[in-house]
Amino acid sequence: MNDVTNLTPPAAVPYRPSLRISGHDWLLIFAAFALSRIALYGMGYFGVQLYGSPIGPFQAYCQFDCVWFQRIIENGYDLYPRWLSKGNAANWAFMPLYPMLAGGISSLLEVESLFGLMLVANLAFFASLPLMLLVLRQLKLGDETARFGVWLLAFSPFSAYFVSGYTEPMFMALMIGMFLFAYREQWMMVAVLGILISSTRNLGVMMVFPVLILAVQAYGIREFLRFSERTLKVILTLWLIPFGLFAYMVYLYHLMGDALAFKHIQVAWGRHMDSPLDWWMSGFELGGRKAYLSIMVMFGWALNGYLFYKKRWAEATLMFICCTIPLMTGLNAMPRYMFGLYPTLLAIILLTHRWPAIRPAVLCLSGMVASFIAVAFVNFKFFTV
Repeated sequence: MNDVTNLTPPAAVPYRPSLRISGHDWLLIFAAFALSRIALYGMGYFGVQLYGSPIGPFQAYCQFDCVWFQRIIENGYDLYPRWLSKGNAANWAFMPLYPMLAGGISSLLEVESLFGLMLVANLAFFASLPLMLLVLRQLKLGDETARFGVWLLAFSPFSAYFVSGYTEPMFMALMIGMFLFAYREQWMMVAVLGILISSTRNLGVMMVFPVLILAVQAYGIREFLRFSERTLKVILTLWLIPFGLFAYMVYLYHLMGDALAFKHIQVAWGRHMDSPLDWWMSGFELGGRKAYLSIMVMFGWALNGYLFYKKRWAEATLMFICCTIPLMTGLNAMPRYMFGLYPTLLAIILLTHRWPAIRPAVLCLSGMVASFIAVAFVNFKFFTV
């Protein structure tokens, strides 16, 4: 007679559809990438020809943060603040992975640093397109929705940052990859990408929260309390994700004696800690571009609320954290922070999944905004910062 008391229920098998991408979908990915590059670099070129100093499209897109990355590649990290009009800024605010990769490519190919920055940014963005297709299939949203997600990413309203010398393309690709492998419960891949994302931007360390939420949803709290083999892998992953940021902090400590210099130097850009609601209200009081930024914050809150309504707890939590922390120090750059997040695009994709008839209008509006932002960005307009 069998001892039924020794029987245990089989472990749930995670849903893992094939990662294979068909030839038809590769054509779509290449088309979305090529058309978005042509459109955005073209808009940048005509934007500076019409409204600014005539320069090449690559140089036109090297504005704001891109210049800081060039300085890191060419001169390394500063030993003391010496930039901006007050001489109180240093490049410590910018994480090392992106300039390290771009600088390595520049040296290998013997080209200028700007080419390396643009090449890494475009390669990272290209990688984000098939990852977006796969992650939406992983969520069982269907092929049509997945393909729409690829086009939305390629022509998102603030995609000017995906063709410039910014960390947005790397941050997006790594974030989508982490969600994809977290959905599939492949924790070691999540850990590797986590180290890279926390080396790309300091907010990358916040990926520990959605990873933890997804793991708890998959295994339950009780299994974590028992420290099973599966949950030990998750715990190791959570420990490894911040490694990139911690390594940079150690470097800064040995460089100039302040492990938190990347945070403290933010005062050079007028950022200081305050209530996010106070910053939001100040935008309407000041008017102009600040009012626009406050309106964009409201739009982000609406999308974030929709994710919570759809019970996408992991994605909604990450979006809330990654939008609230920057808002605690000011309104600047809030639109690009929001649209540089996978959860923001997921919220729009989920809305169109419910009402697919609005997809053409969403893409049309998104492309129009992207064109406007691109022209403003290459002409150094500060509302695009």
